[in-house]
Amino acid sequence: MRVDSQPAAFSNIGAVNPLGLRPKNLTEKPLNKVIGISIIAILISLSAWGYQLSQGLIVTNMRNPFSWGLYIATFAFFVGIAAGGLIVSSSVYLFDLEKLKPFTRIASLSAFASVLAAGAMILPDMGRIDRILNIFFHPNFRSPLVWDVMVISAYMVVTFLSVYVQLLPDWKSEGRGFFNGWTKSRSLEEVQKFSKKWSKRISLIGLPFAILLHTVTALIFATQASRGWWNTAILPPDFIAVAIASGTALVMLIGLLVAGKERFTEYNDAFKILASIVAGALVVHFFFVFVDLVIHGWWGKQEAHELFSLLFGRYSLVYATELLLPGFTMFYFFSARGKRSYQSLIFGSVLLFSGVFAHRMMLMFPAFNAIPLTLSLPAAGIESWAYPISVGQLRDGMPSFVTSWSYVPSLVEGLLAILPFGIVTFVVSLALKLYAFLPEKH
Repeated sequence: MRVDSQPAAFSNIGAVNPLGLRPKNLTEKPLNKVIGISIIAILISLSAWGYQLSQGLIVTNMRNPFSWGLYIATFAFFVGIAAGGLIVSSSVYLFDLEKLKPFTRIASLSAFASVLAAGAMILPDMGRIDRILNIFFHPNFRSPLVWDVMVISAYMVVTFLSVYVQLLPDWKSEGRGFFNGWTKSRSLEEVQKFSKKWSKRISLIGLPFAILLHTVTALIFATQASRGWWNTAILPPDFIAVAIASGTALVMLIGLLVAGKERFTEYNDAFKILASIVAGALVVHFFFVFVDLVIHGWWGKQEAHELFSLLFGRYSLVYATELLLPGFTMFYFFSARGKRSYQSLIFGSVLLFSGVFAHRMMLMFPAFNAIPLTLSLPAAGIESWAYPISVGQLRDGMPSFVTSWSYVPSLVEGLLAILPFGIVTFVVSLALKLYAFLPEKH
């Protein structure tokens, strides 16, 4: 049966290309290479994790003054992308965004792969992963971490179901798949209607879950009253704005790679809409950034002086990366030039990812290097003196107590942080190898 002979019903959302045929530009060889590279990356990161488990978290460069680092930053990065992906997918169904309907499968797939990556990344930071069951058996519901684990677990289920119901028509046509034995007794049209109906139902759950996922993650930071850089009500909505921008950018990037240059014109209007969503979300993000800096600096307290010295002094290069790269992408995607070509959209998306990752790292540096424990000594003319904190390690020539920590991720941390990138690449590439995630032109 030829693709262009499909009945019109198959052009509906949730039943795109039910034969499961991939676009011609996605050949087996490149996908096999990407899958192979991702498997190698996962094995390397798992080896680093095994070494960390045998030696302890001392092999990282995190210490008592700096207890969260690359692992948590990477976790927050992928949580944002996961939330943004399902927001795009759910919004297409809920608001009937016709031109974006071909991208719902990609959006759900990117969300599922990213939440798997985020969930995997949190485990190495725990150190004793054998105690993770205590979160379920003895939960402390006053801790945002417990709620985050619950939301992430539920989100994995929701994103899996979102992908699953959209693939059912393909599995019915090909006679394969899993958990789909009931489709054998139903016609292709019935399965297609079921897929469309349940895709919409899941989107009703998915949109609030996506927002809740990143809100709870943001609250883990925002509820830490001792950390002035985090303790603000602006953080949760800002996290959501960044999630929409980065999640939409990943959907667009995968869509570009799947469509290729050959089919770029066919979906040009959809790519322009996705780029505009990215740019619009970044406008909201930079508004929150401006307001947050104004509030911190308005009162001129010692805390603000210390914070600004870290932002614009010690970590000015990283902070500039956080601001300038997404800022450039925002203006670039608002311009006609930034949205008109295949290369420009990929270029802008890569810059955005780099800037957002710097943003996640900059959650850590100003927070942990502004020591909250202080002592006032008016008689000595000292208004605020930071208590020194033990680094938890005693070595010759190394200070045992410090008031700040020059954190740079160790080699073990760097290798282990490859894990989520390998997971996302593997899951997405394998799915693209097996099924069509964009409709064939007919």
